[in-house]
Amino acid sequence: MSTAISPNVRERVSRIEATPAIPAVLLPLLKILRMPADQVEMEAVARLVSYDHAIAAQCLRMAGSPIFGLSRPPKSIHAAVMVLGLHRIESILLTSCMGLAFPVKSWSIDPGVFWRHSLGCAMVCRRFSEGVAGADVERAYAAGLLHDLGILVNCLVFPGEFAVAVKRARQYQMPLDEAERTTMGFTHCESGQALAEQWGLGDSIVEVVTHHHDLGECVKSRGLVALVHLSDLLCRMRGLDYGYYERHKVDLLGDPAWKVLVAEYKQLENIDLARFTFELDEAVGEIRDLVSTILGPAAQA
Repeated sequence: MSTAISPNVRERVSRIEATPAIPAVLLPLLKILRMPADQVEMEAVARLVSYDHAIAAQCLRMAGSPIFGLSRPPKSIHAAVMVLGLHRIESILLTSCMGLAFPVKSWSIDPGVFWRHSLGCAMVCRRFSEGVAGADVERAYAAGLLHDLGILVNCLVFPGEFAVAVKRARQYQMPLDEAERTTMGFTHCESGQALAEQWGLGDSIVEVVTHHHDLGECVKSRGLVALVHLSDLLCRMRGLDYGYYERHKVDLLGDPAWKVLVAEYKQLENIDLARFTFELDEAVGEIRDLVSTILGPAAQA
C-alpha cells in the first residue's frame, strides 16, 4: 500500500527523470530486468550495459573481484554479465545510476558513509535470508541496498531542507526520519516512494522504500519490509550508520517487525541473535571491500 505523498514532493521528484546525469540505458535495462528470468535475453542485457562506459566498467570490476573466485577476470561485457547474473546487474545498475544522478556537492551526508550503510544493510538482509527456507536471497539484498533511496532524492531535490534535518538529527542524536518529519514535514520514505514508483522498481521494492521505518500500512511484502527494517536497525546499532551516534536504543526481539518476520518464517524463532550481531562486526571489513569494488577506493573511510 502506498502512502499519501504531497503534490509538491511528487512534482519536485518528477524532475529527476530529466536529470542529464542519469544514463539513458537505465529505464530500458530496468524493463528487461523486470521480465521473468526465462524470457530475458542476456545478449540484450550485455548490449545495453555496453552502451554506458561507467556501468560497463562497474560490471567488469565487480565480476573480476575476488568475491567470485575466478582464475582470471572476464574480458568482455557479455562474460561479465553471465558471471554476475540478473540480480547483481540490477544492483550495480541502480547503484551506478544513483551515484551519477546525485552529485557529491548536493550530499548532506557523506556519500561513503551512506553507501556503507546501504551495502551493509543489503549484506545483513542476505545473511538473514540465507538461513530462511523459501526466502528470496537476491531480492532481499536488492531491497536492503535500495531501502534509503529517498535519502538520495532528498540530497538532490530538497538539499536545503534536508541539510537542516541532518543537522537536527546530529545535534539531538535522533533517528534521521524523525528529524526529517519535524523539519521537513515528510521523510525520505515518501520522497523515495515517489521515485521508486516513477521508475517502476516493483511493488516489493516500493513497499520497502515506503515502510522500512513503519510497517503499519504495509500489506503486500510485510516479511521483506520487516527484514529490511531489522537489518537497518542492526546496521545503525553496529556502527554502519549515517555517521553520527543515535541515542535511540532498540530491542530487536521486542520490535514489532521481529514478530512479523517470525510469523512469516517460523525457523527464526530459535536464531541466536547475539551470535548473529557478533558475526556482523566481523563482516565490516567485507562490507568496506565491497564498497571499494563497486564504487572505487574513494568511497572508503
